[in-house]
Amino acid sequence: MNSLLKDVERKGWSRRIFLRNLLFSAGSLSMASWLTACGGSSSSSSSGGSSASFSSKFKTMGPLLEPNEDGIRLPQGFTSRQLAVFGEAPLPDVDPTFLWHSDPDGGATFRTDDGGWIYVSNSEARDLTTIRDQDPTGLFRSNLSRDAAELLPPGFGGGVSALRFDAVGNLVDAYPCQRGTTTNCSGGATPWGTWINGEEIWDGKMFECSPLRDGGEYIELPRFGRKAHEMVAIDTDNRAIYHTEDIDFATDRFYRTVWNISSWPVANERPDMDAGKLQVLYVPAGIDAARAGPTPIVWNDAIDDGTPQPATVDMVDATFFGGNEGVWWLQGFIFFSTKSDDNIWVIDIEGQTLESIYEPRSDVAGSPFDNAEEPLTGVDNITMTLDGEMLVVEDGGYMRCMVLLPDRTTIPLLQLPGNPSLTEVTGVAIAPSGDRIYVSGQRSRPLGLLPPEVQPGSPIPTRVAGVTYEIKMPFSVRVNPPIAKVLS
Repeated sequence: MNSLLKDVERKGWSRRIFLRNLLFSAGSLSMASWLTACGGSSSSSSSGGSSASFSSKFKTMGPLLEPNEDGIRLPQGFTSRQLAVFGEAPLPDVDPTFLWHSDPDGGATFRTDDGGWIYVSNSEARDLTTIRDQDPTGLFRSNLSRDAAELLPPGFGGGVSALRFDAVGNLVDAYPCQRGTTTNCSGGATPWGTWINGEEIWDGKMFECSPLRDGGEYIELPRFGRKAHEMVAIDTDNRAIYHTEDIDFATDRFYRTVWNISSWPVANERPDMDAGKLQVLYVPAGIDAARAGPTPIVWNDAIDDGTPQPATVDMVDATFFGGNEGVWWLQGFIFFSTKSDDNIWVIDIEGQTLESIYEPRSDVAGSPFDNAEEPLTGVDNITMTLDGEMLVVEDGGYMRCMVLLPDRTTIPLLQLPGNPSLTEVTGVAIAPSGDRIYVSGQRSRPLGLLPPEVQPGSPIPTRVAGVTYEIKMPFSVRVNPPIAKVLS
């Protein structure tokens, strides 16, 4: 059991409330002060500071206002900036030949040596593999592998692109980081300054690239299994990388790749990516037990011989987590989301237990400012601050980014334009400055037969464009993204 939880249970406090509050205060509070705030007497604190009164700045937000000129609903004092649109040059004066990719999805930020930062964005561009995976008979899939589809026209149009900012937030460069891959959904920033990202198809691959212009050629990572890859979270303390899967609610599982000390000798440096062991999560007591409280978990070795993971579900004991996508490491815990039931889960790494810490309730509004606000649903990509505040974007919900608070209530941070049956909110990330948030509307701008200003809100667009935005907040939160490095 995590040592923090041992102290909680020894004092007779609620473990479930502790974990919910960890979302709120994991990084900024000394543990003694924070535990006092959870129910201990004031005399039990020895920190002497004022951190026990920490309150998230997100709690100061008001309700969402009417849509602004970008069509985005934001709280008072927040502003938006359109950074990049599919098919257009983000910086035509710098590089008119570089056009922003389609279907922007997962993203992250990196610090740069000059005091600026980079935002990377995946392209979940569709191709033959998409049509293949949507064939209900399975015949197309059985006769067309990912590797064969790569050789057929029109080829793969996915990959990763980057937007670079100077120290005051001016957009100064835009360029590709990775090309020639398909349906790149999400990923994760590494402590060694690279971006791990995967393909969201039945037999998808995982890759690693540098966020820098001319940062080196991307490489394939062989020890993550062939599956529909999503987000990545790295636990350097225990030499493990956690990763998610989202292709079929009936077979989706939660994974990690683990290393020994000889293949990962220095915690924050890159391990030998050829030496990891793929494992799947198993909850012997069943997922419903974990909904009720902390439940022991087991990690079983996965079949990792190139066979697509969905084809191995009957070969290894594992628990299904339908639509698991978002995942984040913080303070010895792994948080992840599942769209099939709109839950947020947490793994106590030391104690090896799992439990649910959020699920929507019909009798609880999605906002403290509006009783008519729908609860957070379609939980997808997540990101967290050093203080444990969680930002969750919706896929199939209401086109919002929500802040999850410790008592399971939520506050809407923004709402993008677009029909949620056609598009989703993606790529949530926070700039190193802590006062800017990046998100995309994946397919939210209808182009139709006429420009959107002539044909606004076209219900059946012949084309749709992804749009990537920057949201400026009137306050800053604490984050510490890695410094971007070349991939060597």
